[in-house]
Amino acid sequence: MGNGMIATAGGPVDRPAPVGIDDLRDEEDAPVIDVRALWATLYRNRVMMAAIIGISLLLGLASAVLMPRIYTAHASVQIDQQVARVLGTEDRDPQAGNPDTDRFLQTQIDVFTSRAMARRVSDSLGLTGNDSFLRRMTGAREIKVKPEDGGLETLVLDTLQHNLSVELRRNSRVVNVSFASRDPALAAEIANSYAANFIEGNIQRKFSTSAYSRQFLQNQLALAKTRLEGSERDLIGYSRSARLIDASAGTRAEGTEGPRSLVTSQLVQLNADLSIAEANRLKAGARWEQARSTPLMALPEVQANEAIQRLMQKRSEARAELAETRRRLKPEHPVVIQAMAEIAGLDQEIRTQALEIRNAIRSQYDTAARQAGAIAGQVQLLKSSTLAEQDRGIRYNILKRDVDTNRQLYESLLQRFKEVSAEAGVASNNVTIVDTAEQPRRPTSPRPLLNMVIALAGGIALAALYAIGRDYIDDSIRDPQDVEAKLHLPLLGVVPDAGSGDAVGALDDPKSEIAEAYHAIRAAIELSSNQGLLRSILVTGSNKSEGKSTTSVALARDFASLGRRVLIIDADLRRPSLHRVFGVPLPDRGLSTVLAQLNPAESAIQPTQFTGLSFLPAGRLPPDPATLFAGDAMRALLDRLGEDYEVIVIDALPVLALADATQLTAIAQATVFVAQAGGALFGQVRTAVSRLTRAGGNVIGVVITKYSAKRAGYSGSQDYYRYRYEDASA
Repeated sequence: MGNGMIATAGGPVDRPAPVGIDDLRDEEDAPVIDVRALWATLYRNRVMMAAIIGISLLLGLASAVLMPRIYTAHASVQIDQQVARVLGTEDRDPQAGNPDTDRFLQTQIDVFTSRAMARRVSDSLGLTGNDSFLRRMTGAREIKVKPEDGGLETLVLDTLQHNLSVELRRNSRVVNVSFASRDPALAAEIANSYAANFIEGNIQRKFSTSAYSRQFLQNQLALAKTRLEGSERDLIGYSRSARLIDASAGTRAEGTEGPRSLVTSQLVQLNADLSIAEANRLKAGARWEQARSTPLMALPEVQANEAIQRLMQKRSEARAELAETRRRLKPEHPVVIQAMAEIAGLDQEIRTQALEIRNAIRSQYDTAARQAGAIAGQVQLLKSSTLAEQDRGIRYNILKRDVDTNRQLYESLLQRFKEVSAEAGVASNNVTIVDTAEQPRRPTSPRPLLNMVIALAGGIALAALYAIGRDYIDDSIRDPQDVEAKLHLPLLGVVPDAGSGDAVGALDDPKSEIAEAYHAIRAAIELSSNQGLLRSILVTGSNKSEGKSTTSVALARDFASLGRRVLIIDADLRRPSLHRVFGVPLPDRGLSTVLAQLNPAESAIQPTQFTGLSFLPAGRLPPDPATLFAGDAMRALLDRLGEDYEVIVIDALPVLALADATQLTAIAQATVFVAQAGGALFGQVRTAVSRLTRAGGNVIGVVITKYSAKRAGYSGSQDYYRYRYEDASA
């Protein structure tokens, strides 16, 4: 059949509608964090969470009570990168940028925390003489030094470095030096010793560097003086023997080389003049070549000449007048002829002046060439004299350079030696103490309030992790609202938990919560099909003791109370229970004997104390119940009983136990799945529903039984049945 209907023994019936657009929209509109579900999770695990938080607080309290008292003393020193200048000649670091400043300060901190600094502190206080320091640090009565520990000195140095803390404040040159110890007096003593030894070591390094520099400069100065004196004697002796006259005195700029003799001086001067004359000749030649190869009137000098510009302007005006005259007079008219003669005269005058300008350019070139030639001749005459003198000047120049080099070296060494000698006694220190360490009055560890806060935070985190983890692992059905979202099946109703009472007995009171719940479930079943009343309803679940039989009885009684003829069948041929509900012993005749065709169904059906409700018990327990349901006997039985009864309710075995329910679901017109709140797992329910669906069953919805809002972790406002009847006369 079409439209999602299946054919059963009771006729066609609609399957449950699939998840539609509205369902998807609801899922999209759902909040990312379900606060109600989160609160329910915390509420369900409140006892264990409270225990975890309590244990954490006890551990925090124990740590605050049992941990040893640690005292921390603080001293601070200021480290300046630039040293104050006393004489104005001392070494000082250049103004450094941020990277260099940070690197310098980090270097000083590394020196503070170095092994060498710990050894200086230990030696200054005599800490390695005995184990008194270690006993005061640990609180032990006796210190046993093992060979693998490296000896007493190694333990002392390790203890100093381990308990020292050096911190550089941001954007500051003040370094905080802290030392932690069980003895407050010892903590202050060690912190102050670190600060004092750091300053002393800094001064000692500067003094050692200055003394070494002074001794080194003194040795180098003596050597430089000896070399300078020797080179000067050699220079004077050679200049006398070679009869060389130094003409450079007073003529050279400082740091430059000048001529060494009179001949060379003249040659240098003439050579400079020759360079200038040659440059002038080349400029004049280039100018002439350009003037010769350029049309006369295109020369820049011609075009820039004011006289020629005036003549050309006058010629333009004459041509304009000629053009105006030609429009009025004939070409042979005397006025026209006179105007043309005037224009020709102007052209001749312009050309004459242009030729004079070009001839002037040539004259300039000839003059520059004659001057360059004359100077070149003088240079050639002096070159021969200079070449003769060069052989004697080579040795002189070598000796002169030695003298200059030795003099510069000697003067720089002498100046530096004077500066270092003056600085030796007045070296300033760039490290100063800002605060000295005082004996601490209160311990810095443990901090009871901080320990309790940490313990509380840790306990809350562990408790929340436990609750969320347990809830994540626990797949049981707690919130009925999750049924439709996770199983994609309609929720037919929720039956509240009867507690220690009898759920079947509560059905006798039509105003009880359980009776009201089953009224709603019966109404939901009637409305689940648009083809009329369902004729055969199978009730099953995933496991036993989930309220399946109670649901079957409640539905049968509810349908019968509406005036319908109802038959309830106990199809659990392995552990039947409905006969006890109706207060009758398990008869020999029942469903098993009817399916085995040992007796007719009419002889096995029993009336009940409820009007319109009949009961077909299970009968004798067969050796193989699955075989009885495997054939067409059950389908034929329902068809035959359907003629006498309007509704047939079948109480079947759980799905996951055996195959009986999967065989019966294909025969029944509709299947109602029962799941216990907090007992059934979503995984098991999905598996059971999947098996029923694959077997051809029409699962119209799920009934949640034994639901308790408080046990599920919700407040009373989340209870599905809070409506109470009250006496109207009250």
